[in-house]
Amino acid sequence: MEIYIASVAGLLSSLLLLVVYLADRYEREPIELIQNYYLFGLVGQLVLILAVTAAVGDVIWSGPWILITVFCAAFYLPFQLRRQAEMDERFDGIVYSVALMGGASCAIHLNNLPHVIAASPYHDALASGAEPDLRDLLILATSRGFAAELGQGLVVVFVAVLVGAALGVLQLRGWSLGRTAAVCVSVALAVAGLDVLTGGALTLRWLVAGCAIAVALTVKGRSVFRHQPETPERDVLLMGVKTVLMIFGAVLLATVLLQVIVEQPYAPDEDLPGQSSTQSAEPQEAR
Repeated sequence: MEIYIASVAGLLSSLLLLVVYLADRYEREPIELIQNYYLFGLVGQLVLILAVTAAVGDVIWSGPWILITVFCAAFYLPFQLRRQAEMDERFDGIVYSVALMGGASCAIHLNNLPHVIAASPYHDALASGAEPDLRDLLILATSRGFAAELGQGLVVVFVAVLVGAALGVLQLRGWSLGRTAAVCVSVALAVAGLDVLTGGALTLRWLVAGCAIAVALTVKGRSVFRHQPETPERDVLLMGVKTVLMIFGAVLLATVLLQVIVEQPYAPDEDLPGQSSTQSAEPQEAR
């Protein structure tokens, strides 16, 4: 089942970066930089999870923990992008912010999905030696727990869009790093905090999604490069394949680290390995 979890997380990340790259139609950002921001988000979130696990034990990264993720990302981005020459239009802030928080969201899924499975009717798929069927995964993907986990990840991405838009606008207007970081952090905590306080209310999430899409379209429509759309690079297919391989490699490595260091939930085994309930009862009857 672990390989299924890694595959789901890797597939969602690949689709997210594909959408980001296709949306960045004018003055496209280098694919290598998008990859780097994704990897930094994944590694940074993985370090956060491992540090919290070492301090307080195994946790499901949701609720207030999500506020830590969005705070760190929103505070870090203004200082990192200020030194980046490629940051020359408003939409670039959205590109890098979504890539960074997309990587963080991937690490969150890798940590949370085993808990989602353990709490579902398909928890036997986590038992030692179990061979889950692909149909179990498809049924699990339509379960309430998986939908809630996916919704939380989408909220993180929408927060990234709003933070990136604010960052792109304020940075190009020449705002100071401190003021820009304060606005970005305020936007991130306000949106993510409302989602936490309302318990992931569907109405609020639809509203956040609509606002994020509207803001992204508005920022893109006002691009200074909108009259000269850029064609994809000649090696875009090769770079896409490399990106997918990079994502799945990073996801598999993160999965292994979480399995080794973090005590992931497993379905309880009623009997000892190689010992059935009838066998364990025989000595008692003999006595």
